[in-house]
Amino acid sequence: MAKRGTITIVPSVHFSSTHRRRVRETIRDRRPDVVAVELDERRFDRLDRRSRLRPDELSRGASPTTTPTYRTLQAIQRTVARLYGFDPEESDMESAIQTAAELGIEIAPIDEPLEDVLSTLSSKVGLVTVPKMLLRMQLMGPAERLRQIETLTLPFRDVRSGDDVQPMVDQMRTLVPEVADQLLDRRDRAMAERLYALRHEGYDVVAVVGAAHHNGILAALDELEERDAEPTVSVPIRKSGRSVTEVPIE
Repeated sequence: MAKRGTITIVPSVHFSSTHRRRVRETIRDRRPDVVAVELDERRFDRLDRRSRLRPDELSRGASPTTTPTYRTLQAIQRTVARLYGFDPEESDMESAIQTAAELGIEIAPIDEPLEDVLSTLSSKVGLVTVPKMLLRMQLMGPAERLRQIETLTLPFRDVRSGDDVQPMVDQMRTLVPEVADQLLDRRDRAMAERLYALRHEGYDVVAVVGAAHHNGILAALDELEERDAEPTVSVPIRKSGRSVTEVPIE
């Protein structure tokens, strides 16, 4: 029987300095064959060159609402990052790419193409989304609302697994299930399939993903392992184009 690889998942808060440090330490400690990142190929290429993906790039071949959807999500993400004192210009994915380049480790973008996710999302989200969300909030009992508030108070620096952010994920599924289905569940399954394929090919992998994806990926991986299915996807494996001299050693 061919050797199966291993998967080490680093669940992170994307813009947290604590989690960027944890990403670097895990990759340096494990020295995997491949570092998997929560990026698609286009986003990886742009981040590897240190250039930001422009919203208009997503509209090629996608629905006309893809660009405004991306602009909105990007603005929300950057605003939330700043509110919590994070630098939205420095992410865990940046740290993963830098560290992989420093160590000469190949990189696998494992996420769904962003334009596909946003195109489907924009077809499911419309003017009725907010009224539906408000109605669902009203239907939550006082005890449930209090529980949700209490479980959302963990400082981001203390997040170490998907369990720590599961209340946020559950709340998202309750209030905006159509958004959770695309931004979380669909991508969890896709990333799990690609990690499973890498493991099946014998690679030892360190995967850097947002903590909100951790439990979903683990559940999808368990299902694939239980079925002992043959991989159905091919995973691009890339070398960083960065020079090692450009990478700061911390």
